[in-house]
Amino acid sequence: MAVSRHDRGGDRMNGERWHRVKVLLEEAIALDAAERSSFLDRASCGDSELRSEVASLLSSHEQAGTGFLKTAVLDLKQSMPANNRAGRRIGVYQIVEEIGHGGMGEVYRACRADGQYTKEVAVKLVRGGFDSAFVQERFRNERQILASLDHPNIGRLLDGGTTDDGVPYLVMELIEGTRIDSYCDEQKLSISQRLQLFRYVCSAVQYAHQRLVIHRDIKPSNILVTKEGAPKLLDFGIAKILDPALGAGSETTMARPMTPEYASPEQIRGEPITTASDVYSLGVVLYQLLTGRSPYPGETRSSHDLARAVCETDPGRPSTAVVKPQTVRSSEEIEHIAPEKFSSPREASPAKLQRRLAGDLDNIVLMALRKEPQRRYTSVEHFGEDIRRHLEALPVTATKGSWRYRAGKFVTRNNVSVTATAVVMLALVAGIAATVREARVARRQAEIASAERVRAEKRFNDVRKLANSLIFEIHDSIQDLPGATPSRKLLLDRAVEYLDKLSQDSSGDWDLQRELAWGYQRLSTVQGDTSQSNLGQISAAEVSFRKSIGLFEAVAKANPRNLTDQLNLAMAYRRRAFTDIYERSGRQEIAQALAITEPLMQTDAAKVEVRSERGLELQILASIQDATGDRLIAVDTFRQYLDVSQGILRTNPEFKDARRSVAHAAIQLGYQMGRFGNRDEAMQFLNQGIAQFEVMIKQGGNPDVIRDLAASEVRRGQIQLMRGDPNAALADFRRARETTARLAKLDPENRMLQSDMCGLDFDEGRTLTIRGKVAQGLPLSQRSLQCYIDLHLEADTGPGMGALESWIAEGHSRMHNLPEGLKHYRNAATALKADVDKYDDARCDLAMVQTKIGGTLLKMGKLQEASAEYAKALDMAKLDFSIEHRDIPSLYAAADADAGMGAIAVAEASTTQDLTLHAKLEAEARADYQKSLNTWKQITNPAPVSGNGYVPGDPKEITRQLEALGPSTS
Repeated sequence: MAVSRHDRGGDRMNGERWHRVKVLLEEAIALDAAERSSFLDRASCGDSELRSEVASLLSSHEQAGTGFLKTAVLDLKQSMPANNRAGRRIGVYQIVEEIGHGGMGEVYRACRADGQYTKEVAVKLVRGGFDSAFVQERFRNERQILASLDHPNIGRLLDGGTTDDGVPYLVMELIEGTRIDSYCDEQKLSISQRLQLFRYVCSAVQYAHQRLVIHRDIKPSNILVTKEGAPKLLDFGIAKILDPALGAGSETTMARPMTPEYASPEQIRGEPITTASDVYSLGVVLYQLLTGRSPYPGETRSSHDLARAVCETDPGRPSTAVVKPQTVRSSEEIEHIAPEKFSSPREASPAKLQRRLAGDLDNIVLMALRKEPQRRYTSVEHFGEDIRRHLEALPVTATKGSWRYRAGKFVTRNNVSVTATAVVMLALVAGIAATVREARVARRQAEIASAERVRAEKRFNDVRKLANSLIFEIHDSIQDLPGATPSRKLLLDRAVEYLDKLSQDSSGDWDLQRELAWGYQRLSTVQGDTSQSNLGQISAAEVSFRKSIGLFEAVAKANPRNLTDQLNLAMAYRRRAFTDIYERSGRQEIAQALAITEPLMQTDAAKVEVRSERGLELQILASIQDATGDRLIAVDTFRQYLDVSQGILRTNPEFKDARRSVAHAAIQLGYQMGRFGNRDEAMQFLNQGIAQFEVMIKQGGNPDVIRDLAASEVRRGQIQLMRGDPNAALADFRRARETTARLAKLDPENRMLQSDMCGLDFDEGRTLTIRGKVAQGLPLSQRSLQCYIDLHLEADTGPGMGALESWIAEGHSRMHNLPEGLKHYRNAATALKADVDKYDDARCDLAMVQTKIGGTLLKMGKLQEASAEYAKALDMAKLDFSIEHRDIPSLYAAADADAGMGAIAVAEASTTQDLTLHAKLEAEARADYQKSLNTWKQITNPAPVSGNGYVPGDPKEITRQLEALGPSTS
């Protein structure tokens, strides 16, 4: 049976179709006019009728020059021409004149007009009549992105808001400049100068990428060069924030704004956008800066042809393009532009320019312009680094490194020396030519006899070079990339496998043994170094590390006067001591490291490598002192570590990780001081360390530095708890959670980050419980425990099972579920007993947990059992030792245990009718309460949360209990 249009739901489809037309029209209007046709080709998905409808409305819009298609009649007054905005006041700024406009916005020069100070700025507004929800959302997105970016080569956001009539605006740094391609030509910059300028642009884009921002519209008109010669990256209007929570394919694949001539193939096809898309756009810009033309000849072709060329046609080599005339087609004629027009602003002649571009620069540009995103440079940083290496006549990754290629690079860098050597060699060659002829036959025989040996040696060296490249070049190039942990392990596995086989036949080759030692050391780091990105394979890391130490020891023994080998061995002992901080062997290992650097500090203290190693050893020594109960001595040692680190930053600021070491030292000193000393002074060091990490991140810090900042905020939050400010602590923990969650989603196999997330549940849950919000805090504490169990970590990272169980018990106890609380306190005690002999914190924690068990039993009326637990706590606290060593956590436990004993005596006294026994029990209670108060006097600056993270008793309450008993009658 035939079906009419109406029967198929035509009215409903008319409404849907109009909505579709309206959406496409809004997005098309927001683009530059030149981009709209290609956009409609993609977005209409083959629906010619839909395309015609939108194109017709666009034509009417362009002719009318108003926003009538989207603006109600009563609102047309908002769509006044742009020049009518001159003189208007927006916030504290007064509009002076229009200086630019695009598809959705207008940019004005403005002056601050509130009398505070004089400043010219650029104000960007939604164009009149274009303030749809779509465009306004794009403005909000741009404002959010710019607010997160602070880089000398990115235009800065100064202010933003909404005008009185509801129009969004941005206030930005006013940049007086020339687009980068025009600037280069006007200044007649050489190829090297253009490359140096382009590297600044790469730095800005890489900075944005590290903050998870993709620009998506990099082109010469969005890069202005100031009169001082500084490039500025502008217009983040269509930039995208990479939100890992959305997934790779979350962005709609149609109707994406872009500039087709600079768009990557994946942008043209509407596929998910990554940082590789910006690498491609930068490649197009560099192609134009070097050649003066597009990588796709015939720029005046239709948008469909251009899109096809971008997706399917490989660009020609820049060195080939510059010697060809360019053909420009217009509707009326064909014009041929001679290559001299493009070469004259660069290197004088087409032939000379061709020679300059041939080789490395061809390869660098074409690598950035590869069709497949995964075959381009892995990051903009690597793109810029290859350009730097080219400028310094070093081999580049975009060019396969043959012997001839690398030798040519050496000659370029050392031209004078090589030329002089060549002259001498020519003279020598002339003199020995006859001798060579006579020896030729004999040498030929020798060469034939040793051919197999030569080939074997070549294979040996080739494999060795490959392994070293994997360990020291390729591994290091991906080390700081989010999500690279499994790939790093794969590279190192293969490299170590190669070196291992080679070493079996070369036991006396100390250079090879040294390389193998470093290979095992780096492999162990990726496998299970809990202080860095790792895979949680602690047992495998242990095996690798022992191999590396054995090799470092052998090499150092064979080369006792080699400073590098001695420092390598000290490093190995120091890293081993870090792994064994809570083992007795850790003390011996750090002593071995210190014994190596002690004499070096007398003979080679001027060398920054010696001072750096010494500082790192002091850091581990302080941690071991803390673990053995010498808390205040550890504070002094951490202070020495900070002094060494600050000295290196002053004298050698360019030294690797100099600023990071200062930040680490300040954080560790502040944390140790906060736990056992002056908490106000501790906050100053913690804030200094966090400020240093923030500086590094602004300068382009890698994920490990970003993780350092989050970990430092956790430390500060823990000290805030000890200062009695749980609200400030909670704010720190939640900031750290947001940062860590973002990193963990980018690197899902990184067990360190997963462990960090478990720990943040613990810290936030504990803080909420302390604030009295137990119903919110207890589930987080329980989730943290389960999180650690699910990770199956071989190493004891995070707060530890004792603390985890204790705070679950605390939550249940505060909710008056005493049996459940008792169960978890006992679980905590069991976990801690296994480590009591290993490190002091376990002993102190166990003593505190035993007092908690005693307190719970006391509340349940089980006085004899409670007394037994308090007695255990007093024995575990080792009061005399703790007073001598200023071991504050033990003192809290001892004070609480004595107070508990006093409470038991009071409870027993209240149940007896025997006056003599009553008086005896009250006397015992007075004695116990007094002992508790005496212990409290040993605790300098008592805290509401102890240095080990437990809530102790209150000496004021103990005083009240003592006073309630009245004076002794004896």
